[in-house]
Amino acid sequence: MKTIYQTKTPEKTIELGIQLAARLKPGATVLLFGDLGSGKTQFTKGIAKGLGISELIKSPTFTYVNKYDLQTGPQTGPHFYHYDLYRLKHGEDYESIGLEETMHDDRSINVIEWADRMAGRHPATYIRVDFHSLADHHKIIFQFEDSEIVPDELVDKFWRDWVTPLHVRAHSKKVTDVCLQIGQALADKNILVNLSLLNTAGLLHDMARVCDFTELNRDKFHEEVTDDKWTKWLDLQKQFKGMNHADVACGALADDGYNKTAELVRLHNSLSILEEPEKFAYLEVAILFYADKRVKHDEIVSLAERFRDGRERHGKFDNLKTQTMFEEVEKRTFELEKQLFALISIKPEDIS
Repeated sequence: MKTIYQTKTPEKTIELGIQLAARLKPGATVLLFGDLGSGKTQFTKGIAKGLGISELIKSPTFTYVNKYDLQTGPQTGPHFYHYDLYRLKHGEDYESIGLEETMHDDRSINVIEWADRMAGRHPATYIRVDFHSLADHHKIIFQFEDSEIVPDELVDKFWRDWVTPLHVRAHSKKVTDVCLQIGQALADKNILVNLSLLNTAGLLHDMARVCDFTELNRDKFHEEVTDDKWTKWLDLQKQFKGMNHADVACGALADDGYNKTAELVRLHNSLSILEEPEKFAYLEVAILFYADKRVKHDEIVSLAERFRDGRERHGKFDNLKTQTMFEEVEKRTFELEKQLFALISIKPEDIS
């Protein structure tokens, strides 16, 4: 899934690079595509600045690569490699310039200009950024290719494997819709957000929801419940008895190597905003958590309506301690709404 940004000054392009730098960890590779003068080098300067590099950043057009040390406290940390492949012919062997080695070095961060010269020889996980120079601005398109994020084409497989009920899938689709509306509004403000992660995490956040249904009544499902499906649901409830569906789904996704999707799914649990508030500094965590609280069944509603419905359906079973926690979750979710919408140009009621 692609996200489009627009920058009208070099400073804004640099700022976008700084935002990306905050997300980069050793082992990351960023591939830059675009013609001369489209903003690639300014963007790279932003990444370097965000990584704490104070040296002057110039494109290594004639040397292919510049290497910079990244400091992590008193010891020398990983390295930042800035490649410029402009003089490299399409598909030409690049082992001689060290690119093959540093792309597979989990201590290196690589930014590669003119990545089209690589002829598709990309690592399994990378961030692709396309630059287009238009009349009065640069259009910059992000695409996160990440082996730890469930790809779109596998969503249906997970739903089938976990026999996710149709009404839960409908709820998840609507939650994802809310996620993407907020994500796009952030992109419109040139705030970096990973829509690919939000998309599939939103679709799969409740894939194991049947595991902790408080009531499992075959006659209440608005779909054909075959004997096989019913048996599977009963087995899942027995196997994961006492576990929250967010933790169950997280474990299943992590077992398949989709760790980033798994962590985002885990944190949509209502109690995470109380138990792990520091994780909500990550926009994707905040967005999915909030979006889930804006959807009742498969309908977008206000937070007030969603929590009213929650009290009506579950409150009468709560003891005082649980009720107090519920009220604190509600309070913090309203605070989260204010924080999110302070960043963008739309209001909560504009989500539809």
